[in-house]
Amino acid sequence: MENIDPKDIQELIDRTRIYDVLTRYCRALDRCDVDLMRSVYWDDARDDHGVFNGGAQEFAKFIIREIQQWFEVTMHAIMNVHMEIDDKTACTESYLFAYHKVRGDRNKVEEIFGSKYLSQFDWSKVDGIPHVFYYGGRYVDRLEKRESEWKISHRQVVMDWNHNEISSGIFDEGMFKTLTLRGTRGHMDPVFKNIIG
Repeated sequence: MENIDPKDIQELIDRTRIYDVLTRYCRALDRCDVDLMRSVYWDDARDDHGVFNGGAQEFAKFIIREIQQWFEVTMHAIMNVHMEIDDKTACTESYLFAYHKVRGDRNKVEEIFGSKYLSQFDWSKVDGIPHVFYYGGRYVDRLEKRESEWKISHRQVVMDWNHNEISSGIFDEGMFKTLTLRGTRGHMDPVFKNIIG
């Protein structure tokens, strides 16, 4: 049997723990869980997010509050996670795909998309209809391992593309009316009842 280097085992453990930090961040956003969001950052971490640039602990409070005000639902997914680990520091690039359903309020739509987007529509016909945007980008992170725990020490968000349109979501017809188990924010979401317990 091949000898396994203990360093390789430790790297696998570190990679798993880092990946857990990255996915917990997505859960925190979509479930609007500020405590979970704060748990992925060191107290002295920074987040350069575009809509907010500064201390990550303050960002956690800011972004959860804003998501609750701006959006009916969000879904964030990471993929193609590349990690470079050097002992107690790691640099990661995580591809991001995100969906946001913007409340069908003219002022919110303008705040999110701007006046040029707003001017494309006859608001006597679309007022109250939600809008959606899809976002493709990357989280470029530096993580640090302090004692045995990995957390983000700096996050930089990179936007690669976006797509925006009026929502065409269907919830009460066809096969969609049978899909009655729906995601919610907070700990009433089915994941907490059915999987986490």
